[in-house]
Amino acid sequence: MAASLVRDHNIAVFAIKGEDNDTYYSHLQSGLDHKPQITMDDGADLVTMLHTKRTDVLEHVIGGTEETTTGVIRLRAMAKEGVLKYPIIAVKRCRHQHLFDNRYGTGQSTIDGIIRATNFLLAGSKFVVAGYGWCGRGLASRARGAGAEVIVTEVDPTKALEAVMDGFRVMSMPEAAKLGDVFCTVTGNKSVGERALRADERRRHHLQLRPLSMWKSTSRRWRSCLPPSAPLAPS
Repeated sequence: MAASLVRDHNIAVFAIKGEDNDTYYSHLQSGLDHKPQITMDDGADLVTMLHTKRTDVLEHVIGGTEETTTGVIRLRAMAKEGVLKYPIIAVKRCRHQHLFDNRYGTGQSTIDGIIRATNFLLAGSKFVVAGYGWCGRGLASRARGAGAEVIVTEVDPTKALEAVMDGFRVMSMPEAAKLGDVFCTVTGNKSVGERALRADERRRHHLQLRPLSMWKSTSRRWRSCLPPSAPLAPS
């Protein structure tokens, strides 16, 4: 896709597969060198850079969009403090984004990411989904479709009941920590499951030793969603 944009449409592209943080922010800088008038962001990193390190091009921007809940939270905080310099549409609030992007797109791409990174056979495994929002619904459905036995952990009683009615096992994270082979958090919260693993030191040790057991936050954009000591699949 990136190559086609450059070759067929003469669109400047700054992206490579497997980029580290330094390269990622370098690409943002390169994009801003083109003095954009409209921004399309996914997490508010570009907007944050515009308002901090690249205020020299801020005057050219007339508006933008934001894709994720994380980005919307950051932008609302900026707006509340009176430092947000241009209007931004929260695409995340669009109903179709929840119904289709989160449920179907994120559900499939998460499974795809886990399989590509680990070459792990999901069929017959116990797949723990932390959180049953729109992303969690999609992920649980796709994991079941791949043959996994899906366990859902959810603190909201209504969503937990919905997961039960959808045919999934629902339990607390301390219980799930004793059973799961694959763990994926789709909550956006910090260190999901850390207390559960601390409560079960035997299971914690088991997770650390077992290469096929993992915590993977592919459905949310922050590494902080995972326990600090969580074993990760190679990416």
